[in-house]
Amino acid sequence: MRKQSFGRLLGALCLAGSFVFAVTAPASASPPRWSMTVTNLPLTVAAGSAMGYQVTISNAGPSNISQLYLVTKTQQSPAYITTSQGSCAAAGSGPLGCTFGALNAKKSVTVTVAYAAPFTDTSDQGDPVFEATTTGLTFTDGGTSHGDTLTDPKATPTAVTTSQDFAGGFSLDNVEISTRGALSSSNRQLTTVDPPPTTSPIVVTAEDGPGVTATCKKVCNKAFGEWSSIDVGDGQTFGTFFSVTLTMQASDAPSNLNKILLAHVLDNGTTEVLAQCKGALQENCIVVTPVVNPDGSTIVKITAYLDQNGKLRGVT
Repeated sequence: MRKQSFGRLLGALCLAGSFVFAVTAPASASPPRWSMTVTNLPLTVAAGSAMGYQVTISNAGPSNISQLYLVTKTQQSPAYITTSQGSCAAAGSGPLGCTFGALNAKKSVTVTVAYAAPFTDTSDQGDPVFEATTTGLTFTDGGTSHGDTLTDPKATPTAVTTSQDFAGGFSLDNVEISTRGALSSSNRQLTTVDPPPTTSPIVVTAEDGPGVTATCKKVCNKAFGEWSSIDVGDGQTFGTFFSVTLTMQASDAPSNLNKILLAHVLDNGTTEVLAQCKGALQENCIVVTPVVNPDGSTIVKITAYLDQNGKLRGVT
């Protein structure tokens, strides 16, 4: 009886030991959780201007993605491409195709791409439809962001407008942009932006007209003309100034041009009053220039030298 009991006890211990070993054995690596976001640069562009997009693919872990790729459903070739990791096919060489290699847990890769014209081979002229694909430790779970192929589920197409009151988009060559059309009773003001020199393309847009408003007290009690909204870059302060010119008919400006000032409402809501430059040009001052047209009519140009974005309007 004792031997039998000892044998049963030894067998039970062996079973128990096997059970413990199974529980403590290392589990297989969990699949990575990954996501993609697309940011339009900017949300609206003027017809004929470039459309930019910033695509960010993130791996929340816990494991790595062994190989990561990015393509787009449009066959149109990008005019500009940069990536923070890996490489992409050269701009102008065909459809977007990027190979990033491995994307480790808790890491992300960002691609900036721009197209010079609306797409003719997609359902929306402002939506290139980006698609990321992976190999390695991934899985498919019914269309969520953890699958082997991920199409941005919340992409907002870029709006392409022909409005005469809007100009610009993703600036590929940093050339001057200006709202369009001649001055008239329905187009009271033109806005022109000469962007600062930069080493890479940036967003440059200008908008004026009745649709642009700003909160401005006291200094705007004697405002004239229309508001102009300027968007250059991502709101940063540049190391050098760039110029913005508001053009209007003389009848819309004060007769005493020497009294003209400019209200500059910054993106943070602060209002600056820009006085006319004295001597050499410098940032945050203005130059007022009357121009006589061939037909004898007179227009007034107010050129501001700025170092950051905002909304502008003439005041006295």
